[in-house]
Order: sequence, then C-alpha cells, then structure tokens
Amino acid sequence: MRIALINSMPPARHGIQKRLYPLALLKIGAWRKSLGDECKLYHQLPDAGEVDEIWITTVFTFDIPYAIGIVREAKKRADVVRVGGVSASLLPEYFEREGTQVHRGLLPEAEQFSPDWSLLGKKPEYSITHTSRGCIRKCKFCMVPRLEPEYQSKPAWRDDLFPGAKTVLFYDNNWLAKERDEWFSDVEELRDIVKSNGVRTIDFNQGLDARILTEEMADALQGLPITPYRFAFDGKQEDKYYQQAIRMMAERGVNKFVSYVLHNFMDTPEDFYYRLRASVELTEELGVKVDSFPMRYQPILTVDPKRGYVGKHWKSHQLKAFMGLLNHHSFGGTVSATTIKEFEYWFGENEKEFVRLLNYPKIYELAKKRKGNLRLIRTRARQNDR
Repeated sequence: MRIALINSMPPARHGIQKRLYPLALLKIGAWRKSLGDECKLYHQLPDAGEVDEIWITTVFTFDIPYAIGIVREAKKRADVVRVGGVSASLLPEYFEREGTQVHRGLLPEAEQFSPDWSLLGKKPEYSITHTSRGCIRKCKFCMVPRLEPEYQSKPAWRDDLFPGAKTVLFYDNNWLAKERDEWFSDVEELRDIVKSNGVRTIDFNQGLDARILTEEMADALQGLPITPYRFAFDGKQEDKYYQQAIRMMAERGVNKFVSYVLHNFMDTPEDFYYRLRASVELTEELGVKVDSFPMRYQPILTVDPKRGYVGKHWKSHQLKAFMGLLNHHSFGGTVSATTIKEFEYWFGENEKEFVRLLNYPKIYELAKKRKGNLRLIRTRARQNDR
C-alpha cells in the first residue's frame, strides 16, 4: 500500500512546518513500513492515483477550516483518507462529518516505533523525543489533559535519537514530575548522550515546571547543556516558585532563560504586566538573560480562524495595542529587556501606566516614534564610543 503522510498546517505557517519535524508522522511512517507499506512525507497533496491512502495530521483547532479543505481535496485523490492529531482529537465531529476515518489521541502502534528520519529526505539537524507523556497538572487552558490524560513514563526515549544530531528537543509536558528514580536516571542518560553522542544542546521545548524544581534537582542538572532553560509563568500559581527556580539555576551557572507567559485567559492586564516585569527584574538582579514569550490564550474547543477571542478581563483593542508595542520592541516576539529602565520605556513604569498604554488610541504611532527615538539614541551612543 502507498501512503502519503501530510501535515495540514496552512501556508502561512509553512516556515514553522519546515523547521519543526512532524514527529508523529515519522513514527507512523516507521510503523507502516514495518507492515510492508510504502510511505512518503508530503508538504502538499499528491496527484490523484499517486497513492492509495492519505494520512493527515492536524494541529491547531483554529486551523480546522483549512484542514477540512485539505481533507476534501484529499478525498478526490485517494481511496482512503485518515485524520488524526490535536484538533482531530479535540473536535473529531468536524472531520467525521466529512466521511473520513478519524483517530483520537495517540496511535499506540506507532508510539512503539522510533521515528523514521529518512522520511525527511535530508539529514535532520536535531532529534525529537519524549521521556514522558501527559502531565500531573490539569490546567483549564491546556489541551494536554484531554489528549494525554494519564501521566506515563517512556524509558526507551534514547532510541528515538538520530545518530549524529548535536541538538535534542524534548517534548515532555512535565519532565520534572517523573518519579524521582526515573528522573535521576534520565539525567544520567542526558550526561551520557552529551559525552558519547556529542550532543551540544538539550532543549526541553515545552518548558519545565518551576513548582517542582528542588535544590537537589538543580544540583543534578548543573553542567548539562540545557539551553535555554524554559519555564512557564502562566499565572499567580507560579509566583515565587518561578523566581526561585531561575535563581537556583542562575546560581549554578545558567545564563539563558525563556519564560512562557500566558495572557488573555483569566488574568488581568495588570497581572500580565507583573509577570512580564518579574523576568526583567531577574535579568537585572542576576546578570542573566530572562526573556518572556507572551502566549495569547485561544479556546481549545472553539473553531476560530481569526483568533478573535477576548478574555474576561481584556478588551480587543488592548490585545492589539500590546502586539503593537511588542512588534516595535522585539523582532522575535519576545519581551527581551536587559534593564528595568528599558522595559519601562516600552511597557510603562507600573501597571496603571501599562493599562493606559493599552487604551491609548494612537498606540501604533507612539510605539513607532519610541522605536525611532531609541534607534537615534543608540546611534549617538555608538558614535560617542568611537
């Protein structure tokens, strides 16, 4: 049987698609090849008659209309169309009404296989794996409790690695929540892949749970090339734990952190400002780099292609105003300030000023002017240094 493996990500996000390898499809390909099927990874639909089945993976629920279009076109080109992945698992009815075969959750058969990296058609620049599935938290804004309701360990994660890849991405939802013996065993494995496989960068891409990190665990992690250290500061429940975790790792030589900062959920703009500012305060206090990556909440069980959801304590113009400030402050979509003074220049000296900025009718013009003034100041500073 000839099977086409398709990621249904829209063209606007194809750049992301090319950078992030479709781990689930690589595992499915390995599984189906073991059964004698021919599998190929496609970035667009194959011609009619080129394959017997088309397997489509989905990601964001707000992309469901685009994914439905892919499904409808796929049905014209193959006898069987199967759909799985995040949005198909969360809202299967949208795909079932198209007459496709829908799989919810993980494919246990495929999960037993290591990724078939040859499907990429090129040498991978990095490896991806999980040491665990699920999460002990039940955050209402998160899809993990629905997709992976049980927290499970995956002991043979090292089998997923591509030989020679110098970077490993871990997609665990909560690695620090593992049983202590298993977790410390993982740490030893990490040290071994650094020594034996020449791995230079380890990235726990989904973030680490600051509420779990202890001094003993921080000691165990010391010296590992985990970069950046990613934590979440999604709400007040992480306050103090978040700052403590960064201080612990900074004391052990870590100097690069990224914080996932949720907003537009149950928070207020004032609370959001506090969490953004906390990272800059740590940057200035510790002499390390703590960037914040703002993550705008979007309901996971709603199909909203325009992503127009506005949280209970927010207004639409405030969300747009923040993006206007952020886009002029940073090219990478992060709040990245080295001093409190720099942060206040963009986002206000306190919560009240931040809210006033968000409500200012000409915020885009103001942000553009501030960027121009800052560029002029920096140019003059460089000239004076010569």
